[in-house]
Amino acid sequence: MRKFIMIFTVLLMMSLAGCSDVNGNVIHQDGNLIVTNYSDQVITDIAVIHEGETVSVSPEGIKSTQICYFTVEPSVGYVYTVSFVDSSGEEHSREFTDNFTEDTPILIAVRWVDNVWTIGYDR
Repeated sequence: MRKFIMIFTVLLMMSLAGCSDVNGNVIHQDGNLIVTNYSDQVITDIAVIHEGETVSVSPEGIKSTQICYFTVEPSVGYVYTVSFVDSSGEEHSREFTDNFTEDTPILIAVRWVDNVWTIGYDR
């Protein structure tokens, strides 16, 4: 029973993630964690990880100015990691600590600057 609950929870969280994919089709537009790719390169497997467990993942590729939406339950001092895979298959990640509400989204930006990937807050 416990495995069933765990699998159901993971499937539910995965269904709460969505991206505007490389073809420009928006899959899902709700979320309080929004990741935007500002590079011309496609990134895939965008994930939110908390305490070593994948909370949500979107395997769809996104490119320049496309967005991925994730929903994180309201929480104070939530420590999480945002990760993605670049076009050469290398994984990149960064840890954040934020307060999540239903009304105020956290905006994250992925950039490729001077041949270096950066993940930071989108201002």
